[in-house]
Amino acid sequence: MTVAFPNGVNCPLYTHAVAMMRGAEFPSAEALMRQSLQSEGETAISYHYLAEIVASDPARIREAIGWQQKALSLAPHNSVFIAALGSRLRDGGLEKEALEVLEYALEVDENNAIALPLILRLRRQFLAWTDVEQETATLQRQLSHQHKFAPLTLLTLIDDPELQLANARLAAPVSRQIDLCPHPPGDRIRVGYFSADIYDHPTMYLFEGALRAHDRDRFEFFVYDLAPREGSYQQLVQEIADTYRDVSAISAGQIAEVARRDQIDIAIDLKGDTFQSRPEIFAHRAAPAQVSFLGFPGTSGMADMDFMVADAITIPPEAEHCYSERILRMPQCYQPNTNPRYSPADTNMRDRFGIPQDRFVFATFNNIYKIGPREFATWMEILKAAPDSVLVFYLSNLDLKDRLFAKVKAAGVDPDRVILTGPLPQKEHLDRISQVDLCLDCFSYNAHTTASDAIWCGVPILTLCGEQFAARVATSILHAANLAELSVTSVADYVQLAAALAKDPERLSRIKRQLKEERDQLPLFDTQTWTRDFEGLLEAVYQESRA
Repeated sequence: MTVAFPNGVNCPLYTHAVAMMRGAEFPSAEALMRQSLQSEGETAISYHYLAEIVASDPARIREAIGWQQKALSLAPHNSVFIAALGSRLRDGGLEKEALEVLEYALEVDENNAIALPLILRLRRQFLAWTDVEQETATLQRQLSHQHKFAPLTLLTLIDDPELQLANARLAAPVSRQIDLCPHPPGDRIRVGYFSADIYDHPTMYLFEGALRAHDRDRFEFFVYDLAPREGSYQQLVQEIADTYRDVSAISAGQIAEVARRDQIDIAIDLKGDTFQSRPEIFAHRAAPAQVSFLGFPGTSGMADMDFMVADAITIPPEAEHCYSERILRMPQCYQPNTNPRYSPADTNMRDRFGIPQDRFVFATFNNIYKIGPREFATWMEILKAAPDSVLVFYLSNLDLKDRLFAKVKAAGVDPDRVILTGPLPQKEHLDRISQVDLCLDCFSYNAHTTASDAIWCGVPILTLCGEQFAARVATSILHAANLAELSVTSVADYVQLAAALAKDPERLSRIKRQLKEERDQLPLFDTQTWTRDFEGLLEAVYQESRA
């Protein structure tokens, strides 16, 4: 389809640039768009798309902001361009400025599909909730009109797997409809992992043990690093993988071509819709079988993503229609865990972390974007129901403490009962977790790595089991830790059970003692069995793809 300038004049360089951009061929798209600006004229839409192309490289976000501002200088009242500037500002870490710009975009056009979900996400990050019910209704109305949103953002806002699928399909890259010529079978099944998280990141915390435990006699492993970072994890992966490739400087289509030349049998996307993801790789068909796993707790919506790894709890059979992929079910929890790894000492370290010795300690270590007014109000109700308790509250931006304390006070709770805590190195973070009594989970988007970290440290977590994958992960983790009793299905039960545990120290001690005694025998932390089960799924996928 020809893309025309607003004045109706067809511009071939511009048209070709937009087509290359939509195919994720960003270097070629940038060169063509710059040529178009020089020879076909400067227009707001050209600068807008140039900003989008440049923003595909996270290191060039500030440059992208400049091009988006140029687009706005030519079309200052275009709400799409205003919202795009807000999005670029957010990507550049200028979140306060981004929120102001996005709210202005919504003033210009109340139906702006870019602005609203970003505003809701940023308001969470600033603890600046407003009329969330009205905004959520607007969000659902926009979804019904085929507006597409960032899937990760939507997961935090709405627990509705059917809506998530509809949105994911709108947001997914278009299939390139590439038919692969079968390659001859090798001595081993060739598996390619695609990730930008080969550094000090939750994906590596979870998956390191399985990578080490893989059966090298049956499988040959390739790693395609989308965003290399020097460090111990990169060194580890380079040592473990049969083949490690830095593919950060080439396009999605070229990455898929490299994988096809490597003749991998199964391509595994460890990113999904997360920072620095490259879903277009799989739209170009990197392998005969393509699998979504671990990085993103939702459907890809992609026609070319053949499978998704889950379990009977995260995606029960009756929910399969909400996922575009065929479901590969692990017999226990889908989530891998590394065992052995660092374990906190079984000693009292509360003073070290500013935690009172004589109180029952609830805690939330979730990222702030997962927390909305529903969770916050529920936690305040729990503090009221358990008057001798405190809440340790993780806040990466401690500049928000006054706003948080004001909300606590407005909820009728003494702000002194909320203890703020911030980012720490991983081992210190695990030490800190070990000092609390009970972790409290979020609803639409559960604790994932944080939940299994708590169990590893001997601390139970209370969760509310929802509908979508992201809202059921903690329930799956609890089942694999023999603690299914800590997953409830209503907010009322959540509050009641939290208060009951705070008032029954013997019951809590029994749970903690059980965790301590059984931890290394739990299915959740049986790395070897998990790896063999996972490899069984991969072998079945391979056999089907060769049939």
